[in-house]
Amino acid sequence: MKIKLAAPQFIYEIGKRANQEDYIYPAPGEANADSRVFIVCDGMGGHEKGEVASKTVCETLAQAINSMISDDTIFDEEMLEKAIEQAYKQLDEKDNGAAKKMGTTLTMLVFHKGGCFMAHMGDSRIYHIRPAQKKILYMSRDHSLVFDLFRSGEITFEQMQSHPKKNIITRAMMPGEENRLSADGVNTTDIQPGDYFYLCTDGMLEQMEEDDIAGILSSDNTDAVKQQRLISATLDNKDNHSAYLLRVENVLAEEGDATLRNDELSSRSNVSNYVNLNAKEAINVKTGNFKADVPGEETEKKKFPWVKIMLALIAISFIGLFIVVPGLKEQKNKDVTVEKKTIKSTDEYNDFDEKTYGEEKRDSIQAAIQRQDSINKVMKKYQEANAAKQASQPKPANNESKRKEQPKNSESRKDQPRNEQPEQPARNEESHSANAGSNTNAAGQQNATPQPAQPAATTAHPAPATPQQQPQQAPPAKPVVAQPQNQGGLDTDFQ
Repeated sequence: MKIKLAAPQFIYEIGKRANQEDYIYPAPGEANADSRVFIVCDGMGGHEKGEVASKTVCETLAQAINSMISDDTIFDEEMLEKAIEQAYKQLDEKDNGAAKKMGTTLTMLVFHKGGCFMAHMGDSRIYHIRPAQKKILYMSRDHSLVFDLFRSGEITFEQMQSHPKKNIITRAMMPGEENRLSADGVNTTDIQPGDYFYLCTDGMLEQMEEDDIAGILSSDNTDAVKQQRLISATLDNKDNHSAYLLRVENVLAEEGDATLRNDELSSRSNVSNYVNLNAKEAINVKTGNFKADVPGEETEKKKFPWVKIMLALIAISFIGLFIVVPGLKEQKNKDVTVEKKTIKSTDEYNDFDEKTYGEEKRDSIQAAIQRQDSINKVMKKYQEANAAKQASQPKPANNESKRKEQPKNSESRKDQPRNEQPEQPARNEESHSANAGSNTNAAGQQNATPQPAQPAATTAHPAPATPQQQPQQAPPAKPVVAQPQNQGGLDTDFQ
């Protein structure tokens, strides 16, 4: 028989591990439709140089098998044992004598004249799936502790997936072993166009079950989309996960095919012979955010979502730099323009409320300006009157007379605020009310009054009525003494 393959699809993911201990043959990107040998190995996690063991076994087996087969060769167990023996020798040469030996699992397919030869060792798996029937024809048994517990009846088949010791394997290729273990081999001639052969490490099975795999491969999507679905369903897996997905495109029958070995459906290595793997209808995919496989669906989940997040952040930065910031500046300029329009004119407004607000704002600003002008005029008049009064008053004879005329209660004046006019003595109030009094006391009280703190309030008495008047004459009936207090009140309101 002659088997024609479609373009092979591979998966080679590191997962959340620090290094890649899986190895596949042909190397990623090198397989084509003419390739006849496919190998997937999983270096033993936690052991030293697991990647060395998987690469050594992969490359040695591939070289040995390719040298044995041709278009007319029928591959069998004897050839497999010779190839494995060569791989063991290479492992022995790479042994560094460490207490923890390196090792690897093994899955391999050889398409030859006699059909498809499948061999495996450890817990990496081989599947033969027929999408036309949505059926798993072959699933290799795991050489593991949990599978032995299942076979002995201690646990169920479903409990194997969540058992705490599911990662303990009972068979693997390791160097320096006296009793070297062999692989289980199965040959099948029950091959039809559209069938899939799927080789994978156990890392691909962390979050997937048999019906998930069958559901993906049984859809009407292309091989590339099915490959992406398998990758998407395993994005969060911790372990390395690798696989080869091989679709049979055509099978040409030849004379003598009826006599070829076909033990797929009778081998004890085939789990489907004693477990009904197809009890569930294999149409839904439980992992990878896929609801169901439907014909022609091309939805894919990206391998590295953080790349999309970084690109989105960069795009947002550019938007903020070149669009938002200039927009804010333009809005600020518009606000300034509206502010100016509000002060100068209220003719251009969109509605009554906006016009009313603008008019009120303009009026308040203009009122503040007018109030400031009035204050400035009062201040100016007061300063001019004060200056004229001081210029017309003679200086006192000596400081002793001023001290004598000061009120005795000087302590009360110390407590008064500096910006307030001190109270006049009672005799001055009486003399002012009668428009007469002692000239000497009035002058003394005037000179003894402390000056206010504000610049305009230097004294509380107005200028005399005429320049010829005597210095000791009493002040006129309408003094300007109230101006500093009013001035201070205006100034406080303005501020």
